[in-house]
Amino acid sequence: MTAWRVRAVQLPDGDPVDAGITSTGRWTLRPASASGAEVLPGRFILPGLVDAHCHLSVAAGDDGQPVALDLAAARTNLAKARSAGVITIRDTGSPGSITLDLLGTADGAGLMACGRFLAPEGRYFPGLHVPVPAEDLVAAALAEVEAGARWVKLIADFPVLRPGEPPERPARPTYPLPDVEKLVTAVHAAGARVAAHSTTRLVTELVAAGIDSIEHGTALDEADVTALAARGGAWTPTLCATVGADSHHDPERRKQQLELREQLGYLLRIAADQGMTIMTGSDVVGNIPREVALLAELGLPPQAALAAASTAARAFLGCTGLDDGEPADLVSYDDDPREDPAALARPAAVFVRGTRIR
Repeated sequence: MTAWRVRAVQLPDGDPVDAGITSTGRWTLRPASASGAEVLPGRFILPGLVDAHCHLSVAAGDDGQPVALDLAAARTNLAKARSAGVITIRDTGSPGSITLDLLGTADGAGLMACGRFLAPEGRYFPGLHVPVPAEDLVAAALAEVEAGARWVKLIADFPVLRPGEPPERPARPTYPLPDVEKLVTAVHAAGARVAAHSTTRLVTELVAAGIDSIEHGTALDEADVTALAARGGAWTPTLCATVGADSHHDPERRKQQLELREQLGYLLRIAADQGMTIMTGSDVVGNIPREVALLAELGLPPQAALAAASTAARAFLGCTGLDDGEPADLVSYDDDPREDPAALARPAAVFVRGTRIR
């Protein structure tokens, strides 16, 4: 491999660096001489971006409902994400656990796959999951861990779905709380963690039960944020999915969205002040540059918004940063994404484990 000389501003903190990538793909604070290495394109660098809530094998159908994709499509989506600089990906649920098949392959670097969606009959999109009864919840979760999942994905609350009928709203808990508590205990004992989909006030009990990350979290309140922060948990607000949709043609929906934006902005600022890990997640409908932009729009400082897509999320998920001797996951930019998050969509170079892929 080629050695690289890196002279740039390292984000999110903004420190100037004179470093490099060795011919073996490692980050080094002792860069090669200018005559012995290529010069890295771009004036700003970040550790590889993070998508902490995505579904590589799910897409939005023509009617707006999610549809399952095959393994080839999931592999293509993973390659597209990497080319965009998104190197660490937590796939938070795949139909048939198919993204687990990417682990241990050349495509699996930086991928964390939760495996199947854990939800009972009639409480999640039928084309995306095989129902798991409450009495089988722990065994189903442990089977995913045994197959390679470092996280499992619990659908903790969801509307009731009946064939041929609209969803019965509001969302309600999917499993009795004691079963959720058993799930968390068993998964932790197996060395893995639990991510929970939640959009209701059940979230208070989920936090108390030891859930490691709250996904969406549109019903969180200040006390929940404080408790989750104190426990070292994380929040993936998936803003593209929750407040990022265009609703200007529907006055009532627009009003609700503005209220939710105000609530989430207030809570995000509290979470940041308390040191909670906030992570960016595209879900099925978004992308990481837009997610960072929404975090900034809702009141996070640009540095904190970038950290949610890079250093903070990587640390929480157990990934290395740009540390001396570690494999170099790196993305560079000509423009400063602190000034314009849209710059994240225009990487100058992308490195995965020290190999340039773009």
